[in-house]
Amino acid sequence: MHLHILNSPASYDRCKSSLSDTDAIILIEDAVTLSPSILGSTGQDIAFYALRDDLLRRGITPNQKINLLDFPEFVDLCVAHPQCISW
Repeated sequence: MHLHILNSPASYDRCKSSLSDTDAIILIEDAVTLSPSILGSTGQDIAFYALRDDLLRRGITPNQKINLLDFPEFVDLCVAHPQCISW
């Protein structure tokens, strides 16, 4: 069970081959631009999250199935996953 922390759109391409069904992805910084379209692109049942503040700063409306988090919830998500990988 890994948490993949993506900070740019290009980071998604790098992490795709490392994903498994028990993993989660959080979109931060410029990676939030993927939020309207990323669901279903993995072919797996992966939980998706995005930082609310990063979305608001960029004026992006995410897919409704993406869980929006603030910074304390982001920390909780990291604690809940035994391994966090930044891409």
